[in-house]
Amino acid sequence: MPACHAGGREFESRRHRKSSSQGCFFVMKYYVYIIYSPGIDSYYKGQTSCLEDRLNRHNRGYEKATQHGAPWELVWSTTKPTRGEALQLEKKLKNLSREKTIEFIKKYS
Repeated sequence: MPACHAGGREFESRRHRKSSSQGCFFVMKYYVYIIYSPGIDSYYKGQTSCLEDRLNRHNRGYEKATQHGAPWELVWSTTKPTRGEALQLEKKLKNLSREKTIEFIKKYS
């Protein structure tokens, strides 16, 4: 079971109590990632709240867009504090050409 699903103990986010009247909230982080398939020599870019689970889904063929390329290797990732920021970065990465993607990975890895 991925750490982000481990009953809260190893969850990537921390639980904070604001006050007894306001309850609890979670501080989430979102991952933006690039994976690579040596078998088809292809890159895939995505975002998720649980990177380990998402990579497992890609490699087990549960994701239609990547089921033909398994196994996939994580070649780059970063975190963003909000899903909106993760989606913005994912969109920018998806607009990169293959050559620019490779340059990006080399520069920021």
